[in-house]
Amino acid sequence: MPCSAAVVLWALAALAALGAPTAVAGPRSTIHEAKTNYSTSQMLGSEEDIEYPVPEGFLIGVGLSACQAEGAWDQHGKGPSVVDRLTHTEAAGFPATADVAADHYKRYREDLAMAKQIGLKSLRFSISWARVLPTGDAAHPNPEGVQFYHDYIDEVIKNGLEPVVTMAHFDQPFMLENRTGGWNYPEMIDNFVDYADFLFATYGKKVRKWITLNEPNNYCVYFPVLMGSAGLAPDDAMVLGPYRCMHHMNLAHLRTYRLYQDKYRAEQQGLVGASLLVWPATPASPRLRDVLAADAFLQLFSGTSMYPLVYGDYSPTTRHLVDSRTAELGLNASRLPAFSAADKEALAKGAALDFIALNVYNGYTVQYRDDPADGSKLPRLLRSIEDDLPFVKILGNSEYDETGSDFMVMHDAVLWTWNSYRVPILIAENGFADVKSLGVNDTIRAHFHSTNIRSLLRAMKEYGIQVMGYIAWSLLDLFEFTGGYGRNFGLVHVDYQSGSLNRTLKQSTAFFQYIGRTGRVPHVPAPSSSGAPGLLPGLLPGLLPGLLPGALLLLACAAHLRDSLF
Repeated sequence: MPCSAAVVLWALAALAALGAPTAVAGPRSTIHEAKTNYSTSQMLGSEEDIEYPVPEGFLIGVGLSACQAEGAWDQHGKGPSVVDRLTHTEAAGFPATADVAADHYKRYREDLAMAKQIGLKSLRFSISWARVLPTGDAAHPNPEGVQFYHDYIDEVIKNGLEPVVTMAHFDQPFMLENRTGGWNYPEMIDNFVDYADFLFATYGKKVRKWITLNEPNNYCVYFPVLMGSAGLAPDDAMVLGPYRCMHHMNLAHLRTYRLYQDKYRAEQQGLVGASLLVWPATPASPRLRDVLAADAFLQLFSGTSMYPLVYGDYSPTTRHLVDSRTAELGLNASRLPAFSAADKEALAKGAALDFIALNVYNGYTVQYRDDPADGSKLPRLLRSIEDDLPFVKILGNSEYDETGSDFMVMHDAVLWTWNSYRVPILIAENGFADVKSLGVNDTIRAHFHSTNIRSLLRAMKEYGIQVMGYIAWSLLDLFEFTGGYGRNFGLVHVDYQSGSLNRTLKQSTAFFQYIGRTGRVPHVPAPSSSGAPGLLPGLLPGLLPGLLPGALLLLACAAHLRDSLF
């Protein structure tokens, strides 16, 4: 039957006659099928409603980290990590500890089964450096910790998930931190490379995608300041800035990448990526000075941790900004160290990464600041680089609002990264923080991920950007550092309130289940201002007998329209 307007109107009338779908009952068990059914039957009309096909080989997955999920902080031979020490230090200001967290260490089999049920194809997770090497010494591994990750990776693969493994996610062993002084000192470099060598040798036959250090730029602008203010490290980070830390992390990644190239790649055939947090900076106006201020912000915050890995040295902009402030402080040596001749030789061999593991959350509007003394401040997280950007003024944070609809953040982050480096990209973190205790009723999260994946696929199509996949943050509600347990990113609800830590699939998982079944990404409208779920197709199994005739016609027409437009 042709898809005429009359046919479509008849089918819509038949569906409308059934009335509103009934409410979804509460979960009957820890693992249950999400009840929201995303259907092409509501995908007619505008471009916004066209389902986007998932490219062949494009990974859609979910992530978590050891220090935020595992708990068991002092069990089975694990040593204390930097995160453990910080959360146990009152002066650091954390609202909670990660001692138990989501108890993922003991419940990972249940959690990975849920990831499979959601229809995901990849899991990004981190290995706890302090669980494998409690003192940081690769010559003295913890057998129980080593075996745990063998079992963990096997379970990931058993559930049809490709492992994407981060070697360190902010949580180096505290004994190593204490012994070396941490990433502000070069002694950390060889310790990390030894650790990476151990991981490649131990797990490399099972893992094809590695990420070395999570968000070096974010770690270095924040954690040294936090450690200093808590009395756990020299309190000089605000003066010296994050640049020694970034430099040493750059060298650790560089040497780890060359190690894999020389020793493991031929046999293991894996990829090694470098992580980067990008906050796209939107110029406040088209004026050149605002454009250049935005560029300076991006180059200093994000480029310092990526530019040398691709081009062999720090950008002229970064070098000028840091050295100008260094001279003002009367310091003899630059706060941003130079690469040695040997390091330059290693950098000259070509880009020291196979992909960029890009983390995207929010962005900023940036304006040129005429008067450095006007009293405006950068966000707290960025205060350690503030004096290096005296002409940059942050006007606003474009963090996702209550509708979660600012798709341009993803678009701009990916476009800037691709234009800057021309290296394949894996979206390694992107997520929506629930601070309103929505529980399992998180339609807005489905809208968020729908908006961002579709924005990503459009950018790939329009600009030829090479993107390997999209990893949603996070599988579970986690410990979120200074946000404690009050900022929930998970697709799976964890009951922290009662202390049971029981798991329940949230409504947003139906969106990912739909992608897994169909290979297409639907548009999920934002919830209405009243809090109702908007146009979520809540078509429950009990309605199917009366729904089927109209639904089948609309499905056929939607498929015809979709294939002709996209």
